[in-house]
Amino acid sequence: MNAGLCDRCRHQRIVRNTRGGVFSMCERSRTDERYPKYPRLPVEHCAGYERRPVSASR
Repeated sequence: MNAGLCDRCRHQRIVRNTRGGVFSMCERSRTDERYPKYPRLPVEHCAGYERRPVSASR
């Protein structure tokens, strides 16, 4: 999956469903309604983007 900026963002969470689907969820959506829970991919611009620390895993 190519999620654009989300692939390097600390707020991304990868969600897998029971049918094998994989989705990129924005955890900022939990506290800020300006961010969609499941943004249209690939995300090229995002005001809430924060680079994920190198040691953090998804």
